[in-house]
Amino acid sequence: MGEEADVRADSREERLAKNEILFRSVNEAIEQQALQFGGIDDDYEFICECASSGCLEHVKLSLRQYEHIRSEGTRFFVLPGHQDVTVELVVESTARYDVVEKDGLAGIAADAADPRDATDPSDFETSG
Repeated sequence: MGEEADVRADSREERLAKNEILFRSVNEAIEQQALQFGGIDDDYEFICECASSGCLEHVKLSLRQYEHIRSEGTRFFVLPGHQDVTVELVVESTARYDVVEKDGLAGIAADAADPRDATDPSDFETSG
């Protein structure tokens, strides 16, 4: 029975990470548009990257803030109170958003799915 519970917990962690990875990919597209049309310190509306598949709430971030969060493949931004303490830890808090870091299998899944190569500069770094 212990192994079955571990398998369920592992697959839940991976499912939650996949939800956040999906929202991160949408936010990457928002960033690309913002890079073409605005400044790095202007606020843009991104989608909360929490694990809830039904959450489509917006979070205002500048491109500079977004890039700070995205510098780590295991980090996501969520609205305050949207963190899932079973798979992530709040590592930064602001009035508008929290930055969470994935741990365990969820962290491995998030880092592996990060579309950015750690050795390549982001589009933000090359445009600024």
